[in-house]
Amino acid sequence: MNKTLTPFNSLKVTLVAGAVTIGALTFAYKPEAASTPALHNSIPEFSAVAAIDLSGENTGTAVIRLDDFTLDVSFDFETVEDSYGVPGSEFYAVEITQLSIDHITDKYGNTFPDFTDQNDHRNINLLLSTFIEKNNLVEA
Repeated sequence: MNKTLTPFNSLKVTLVAGAVTIGALTFAYKPEAASTPALHNSIPEFSAVAAIDLSGENTGTAVIRLDDFTLDVSFDFETVEDSYGVPGSEFYAVEITQLSIDHITDKYGNTFPDFTDQNDHRNINLLLSTFIEKNNLVEA
């Protein structure tokens, strides 16, 4: 007794076999959780120089605002005469050579541990040098 399969029955059998196989593979595969925590790199929404004091010829202190935090920093800098290549466009370029975060407080005045990383330091250096150049604080 030979039985011929109709195409409709073979499609049903194929779909059921595929569903069972996919289901078995889904329940059998359990990926391991990552052992290293994901780092959250956040960019401050607000950053500004609140106050700056050039205490020496190449040293200074500043108050920096990063979001809801206030950072008291001290820094050393170098100046180099520069120009845009046009007569009369001379200025002093400022490069921050050393930056140290002295004290961090939150918006309520509570002391906070240092959370800054290399990106924050680079941005603070850029903030300080731009502020000094823009306000001509090192002009002779």
